[in-house]
Amino acid sequence: MRIVRSVQSKLCVDGSMLKEYLLDEPLTEEFLTFLEHFGSVRYLRQMKMPFFSFEKEDFISVKGFIGDPCVEVRYRKEFQDLTADYFHLLLYYFREGVGGIEKLHGIGMAIRRKMDVRQSPDREQDE
Repeated sequence: MRIVRSVQSKLCVDGSMLKEYLLDEPLTEEFLTFLEHFGSVRYLRQMKMPFFSFEKEDFISVKGFIGDPCVEVRYRKEFQDLTADYFHLLLYYFREGVGGIEKLHGIGMAIRRKMDVRQSPDREQDE
């Protein structure tokens, strides 16, 4: 799957950024299985159009419907600059299959280290 275009972007009240993307193909259950390696997935199969949500804490949250090529992605305010490409990376490494899982875990750990460095001055002031 690839992003065809960004349909809209919204700045939310909490400072997070919400982007709606149009993909070149509909979302699949296989993609949800891939997402489970990186965060929590909620899947509501019983709906007329099965709904899912995915969250990787501090990174992004994704919501959409299986069989639909549109998806909403929310980026947390504090780390938008570090996680702005994370959804693109999920789509890219999904195409690589099992090998992509390990590569994306490495990228995720590198991003997490940058987040920790950014937060460490705040932690020192609290102590």
